[in-house]
Formats: sequence, structure tokens, C-alpha cells
Amino acid sequence: MKRFLQFGFILLIAALLSGCDLLKSRKKAALSVQTTPKATIFLDGEHLGQTPYYNEKLKAGEYVLKIVPESSGQALNPWEGRVTLSPGILTVVNRQLGLTQDDSSGEILAFEPLADKKAISISVVTTPDGAVINLDGEPRGFAPLSLDNISEGDHVLVVSSPGYQERSIKAKTVKGHKLIASVQLAREQEQPETPDEDETDEEEDTEESTPSAKASPKPSPTPKSSPSTSSEDPDRPFVEIDSPDVGWVRVREEPEIGPDNELAKVDHGEKFPLLDTQSGWYQIEYASGKEGWISGKYAEKFE
Repeated sequence: MKRFLQFGFILLIAALLSGCDLLKSRKKAALSVQTTPKATIFLDGEHLGQTPYYNEKLKAGEYVLKIVPESSGQALNPWEGRVTLSPGILTVVNRQLGLTQDDSSGEILAFEPLADKKAISISVVTTPDGAVINLDGEPRGFAPLSLDNISEGDHVLVVSSPGYQERSIKAKTVKGHKLIASVQLAREQEQPETPDEDETDEEEDTEESTPSAKASPKPSPTPKSSPSTSSEDPDRPFVEIDSPDVGWVRVREEPEIGPDNELAKVDHGEKFPLLDTQSGWYQIEYASGKEGWISGKYAEKFE
């Protein structure tokens, strides 16, 4: 089942801070940083504090923002990127920190003044490129995307792409400004392989009918459709299925997770010729003349 990761917040801009010194001086910029989990932040190497962080008295300019997650028992991946702080504008950085860069997600939201003081627009860039952009429940196209003639007020921006976790962002638009959203999606996590209910029942019935099986070692499963059925290793490069907890791994038509993407299942310990690799996926010949992709998380590669 596809899982959705949603983060929502209201993006404030200068027009909403009309009573603050931030607007009166037109010299200072504001920065808001929110992270999951809690993190320490640095701006051009200077320690600013911990998240959640807000400061409306920063000097305008371009900076390198670094976010270092606090110790949580896991070695989470820090994030570093460039942010531009504009006078009288609040820039919002929201990050979900993961174990790797691919597991991490987030967005940078800021505003850019428009020449037409009555115009409103939204610009969206995404990682990965080409993500689907949905605004207020309606699909609007693929990133990078610029949307004009947007109404003033609250909006919900949803960014999605096959094989990645969806992000939902709440933002507020204002006349005379372009909302710029730079969004990174996290890769969809491979779900633990769970045997079908009928397969589990069949295994239980077999064990009950052969009580002596508990007293003798269980033989290694015979490969169902492997092109290499002998005990010898295939010619290198090859992979060996490594999924002892579940006992098998799904073979997919494409290197991505999808409900209609399954070709077959291969057992723990089986070995198959390695044909190609792509973004953590291995392409194997799982049967004579048949090719498919398995997650590299559940296989060991021998080159």
C-alpha cells in the first residue's frame, strides 16, 4: 500500500507582517526552519540554534544553510543547501531528515516581487524533475512549472512522482508576489515482503502432515525458475538473494514499486546473473530468457 508523507504549514510573507519592524526598515530578512527530527542549524558556518527556528532580523543575502540532526540513535543524513534571504520577506525551510539523501525530503518556500502589483503567480521546481503538480485538488502539469493568474489566499500544493513519497504543502499567496517552491521528494521505501495468506496456510498444512520435519534439518528450497539450478555460482557478475526474515523477494518489471509491477518471486539464497544496476535496483535473469528487477536491499552483489 502506498504511503503518503504530508507536511502542512502556512507561509507568511511581508504583507502579513505590516506591523513589524521587518517591513518598516526594508533591510532585514526573516528565516523560519522546521525539521523532523529536531536539528541544529548553521548559516554560513555560524551556529544559529536548534529547530524550530525563527528570526526576522537577519541580513539579506545568499547563504549556505546547514541542518545537522541531533542524535536520535540513528545516523541521519545532514542537509546543506543555498538559501536567498530577501529584505522584508520570510523564507521558510522545512526538512524531513532520513538515513540517506534519497530518504530525505523537504521544501524551501520564498517570495519574489512582481512588476505587476496586482498579479499573483506560483513557480515550482522539484527533485526528482518532472513531478506532478496538483493545486487545490486539480492537476496543473509537471515540474518545473509556473502558474499565473492565481487567486490570493490559502492554497494546498501537492507534489507527487511514481516511486516517491507525496508531499502536501499549505501556502498563502499575496498580490504582487510570486511564490517560489523548491520541493524534494523522498523515495518510497520498499515494504517488507509478506507471504500471501494462502501460501502461509499451505506451509502450515505441510508441517502438520509431516511431524518428522521438526526433527530433521529442512532442506534448502529448490529454485523455482532459476537459470542456474546447480550448487555452483553463476558466472560473475551475479547476485545472491538475501532475505532470511521473509524468505523471498519480489521480481518487478521496472525498477520501482507498484501494484501492477510484479513478475515473480525468488527465494532467499538463490543466485542469478546480474544484468544491470539502477538507483539501488538490480536487473537479473530470474528464469531462462526472462529479466526483471529486484531491490538491492535484499541481495548481495558479486562482481
